[in-house]
Amino acid sequence: MVEQLKFIVEQLKRPPFNRKDYNILTFDNLTNNQLLQVLTDVFAVVDPYDPSHKIDIRDEEPDKTATRHMNTLKMLGYRPKLETDVNTFRQNLVSGDKSVVFPILQWLLEKIPEHKERAYLGRYLSRIDVPSEFLSDPEIAEQHERSDELMEEFKEVHREYKELTSTPHTIEDLRRDIKQLEDEKETLQKRLEKQKTKVQKVPASQIELAKTYRQEVDKEEKLNNMKQDLNNVIHQLEQKIQRLERQIADQRSSSFDQSPEAIMKRMEEENQVNSYLVTDKFPKQLSQMKIKLKYYEEVTNNKALGQTEITNYRAKITELNSVINKLHEKRVLTKDPTADNLAVFRQQALIVARRKEQAAERLTQLRAENDALEKQFGQNLPMGKTGASSTAKSSGQIPQGEEFQRYVNVLRHKSNSYKRKRQEINDMTAELQLLKRTEELLKEQVEQIKGRMGMEERKQGIEGYFSTQERLEELSTMKMEQDELKGKTLDEITGLIKTLNNRISSKKAELDPILKEVKPLRAKIQQKKSRYDALNANFETSRSTLESEVRGFYEEQYAQESRFHTLRAQMLINAVQLKRANDEQSSYMSKDKATKSNREQLNKQINDCEVRVKNNRERQKQTKDVQIDGTKQLKYWRDLLRMMELKRKIAMGES
Repeated sequence: MVEQLKFIVEQLKRPPFNRKDYNILTFDNLTNNQLLQVLTDVFAVVDPYDPSHKIDIRDEEPDKTATRHMNTLKMLGYRPKLETDVNTFRQNLVSGDKSVVFPILQWLLEKIPEHKERAYLGRYLSRIDVPSEFLSDPEIAEQHERSDELMEEFKEVHREYKELTSTPHTIEDLRRDIKQLEDEKETLQKRLEKQKTKVQKVPASQIELAKTYRQEVDKEEKLNNMKQDLNNVIHQLEQKIQRLERQIADQRSSSFDQSPEAIMKRMEEENQVNSYLVTDKFPKQLSQMKIKLKYYEEVTNNKALGQTEITNYRAKITELNSVINKLHEKRVLTKDPTADNLAVFRQQALIVARRKEQAAERLTQLRAENDALEKQFGQNLPMGKTGASSTAKSSGQIPQGEEFQRYVNVLRHKSNSYKRKRQEINDMTAELQLLKRTEELLKEQVEQIKGRMGMEERKQGIEGYFSTQERLEELSTMKMEQDELKGKTLDEITGLIKTLNNRISSKKAELDPILKEVKPLRAKIQQKKSRYDALNANFETSRSTLESEVRGFYEEQYAQESRFHTLRAQMLINAVQLKRANDEQSSYMSKDKATKSNREQLNKQINDCEVRVKNNRERQKQTKDVQIDGTKQLKYWRDLLRMMELKRKIAMGES
């Protein structure tokens, strides 16, 4: 991290940035917005042709700043770390996190010239993503192809420019090339003169024939080139025709009738089926799932039910069911016989609704199977414009022999299965349309009967009786459905509780013999643990005692060793002094006066010092006498100066 910061700061201090005020501490203490501003400034240097980087990010929205930075990094080819998630990287880049900004700055500053070239090329080689539906327009397709051609031309020109700029040309090389070209020019001029002299001897008719022959040869070459181009165009058109024929064959095989009326009819049927699924079936399923989810959440949030509570709930459910049955019997007994006219139609409508729901469920299941088969079929055999070539490319090699036969059999089986499923879907769709039509007819009949019943009610003076009764029936049906759903939910909960209780009982039964075996083992372990604790306490006591004794022994050893070294050093000093004393005694007792003893040398030095002290005392005495005379003379001079000053004042008339 420190090396990274050091490199970034050093690069920013250099031209063209010239950030002399940065050091490692100040740069590390920059805020996130300041880091994003530094990154924007670096982008402005790397891509000077883009004016969007020359901006203060405080005047720009954070989303636009992040988008601009992401696009620039994508154009420059920056790759974050492998373990970094794209969303995390984008969020950290938006917030200006150091863990993301510092690596980007290091990557940019390491190779600024290369990034400048990449930014320059990316400005002119960025492809425009045109949707496929717009490419069907001839003008847009032509402009798109022209843009691709210009990009290729720009690549070629840039490559040539790089080759020219990368090839070193010195002045000597250029002069050598010029001289070589001049020599070749002179040689060609000489040959041209020779050819002119030869041609002058040839008759004019032959020259005209040669000229005509040369023109014809050039014309033939141009015609051959045109022929080759036309053959290429014809070949491309043949391939396009074959591809279109295959597409037409696929379209014909996928549908028997491709007339506009049939297509519109099929689309209307599919639209009706989808509208039924979206407006009727799926909302019901969603509401049922929500109710189940609500019950499950209540069950999970509440505490676990005991056996007594479950029994109480079952008793309440039985009691409520009996009350509902009594109310239903009472309603049947008190029901108006004129309402039986709609019972048949109501029963038929209920049957049709159930059959429609079953058909819708079957259709949903078949569609899911169809999607799975199409996906699997598309993975095993890629279909499209490339046909067999794409299959060969995707597989890497063409199967041969028995393998190819097995492959064909698998494809044939899948194709037959796909066609069969497709036919079942079509049959179910047709049946669903028939049921929808039947339901519409029954609804029309019900509305007509309701109209007649309303007229009869108005005649009898009981208007609204039928609608009220129908509403009561709907409420009763809804209540029965809710009760049934509650009963199913409670049964599921009861079954789940039973299952859990059974599993707990089975686990307890499995654990009982193990627990019986564990109890004596626990007692043994407790005894052994108490023995271990006692032994451990004794061991710790003895260990502490031994450690104190060893510590005392170590201290005594250190004291004895220090005393030993002190005495040894003292012995060495005494030995040296004894040797010096012996040497002094031997030299003093010796008759050889050439070598003086230390005593004599010291006596001589003492005598010399006494002589020097005596001389210094005499000099001190003389110096004191001279000092006294000098003091008196100085006093005399001061008195003389004072007297002369008084004389001067008297002479000047001063008082």
